[in-house]
Amino acid sequence: MVAPKGSGLNVRRNFLSGAGINSSFAVEQDATGHARDRAIAIGIAVGSGYLFPTHLPEGSVQRSDRRARRAHGALAGIMDAQYEVLRANGHSPSEAFNETVEELTQSLIRLVDENGMDWMYSNCSATAQRGALDWRPRFSRRCCRFSTGSTNRVASGKETARVLESTGGPNYQELLGKELAEMGSSEMWRAGKPRAHCAPRRRPRPSRLIPRA
Repeated sequence: MVAPKGSGLNVRRNFLSGAGINSSFAVEQDATGHARDRAIAIGIAVGSGYLFPTHLPEGSVQRSDRRARRAHGALAGIMDAQYEVLRANGHSPSEAFNETVEELTQSLIRLVDENGMDWMYSNCSATAQRGALDWRPRFSRRCCRFSTGSTNRVASGKETARVLESTGGPNYQELLGKELAEMGSSEMWRAGKPRAHCAPRRRPRPSRLIPRA
């Protein structure tokens, strides 16, 4: 098994740009003695810069994947919360979007991606640096509570049951469309739509095709 750590869309985009995307890989049975080498070859073929070994027994890969997917809600939730607080304190929609989404996606995350979180902290203002370092443990403690809750629900099977229940209905696509439309039509994302057409294209990084044991 080779599992790229991203959506199919980003796997393809990164492959075409030469940036690549990391993957995990696992071998459950090796009848030929070459399964590990073949898995690494597949990972390199799809553009993986690094390959991380994992294991398959008892659905461990699937559970870890489902746990990680629940955390995706944290990103949208934190942006929603910050935007709402800024708006409540007198900031315009454009300014609140800039401070919430634009700075995160167009600046900070790119610095983290290049050299890590510590490097990003070292290259921002003293005000931003001090605030981030002081508030990081507070956010971490709160987020751990939610992460533990979602992990327990995955382990118990409740999250799987929820997915099967919601996707199994005859009107699932209609309901999903309404949920996504509600998010897309929110004030925050409407404020950012004019910028979506003029956002700078990201310069691709060279691929680092170095399998990690």
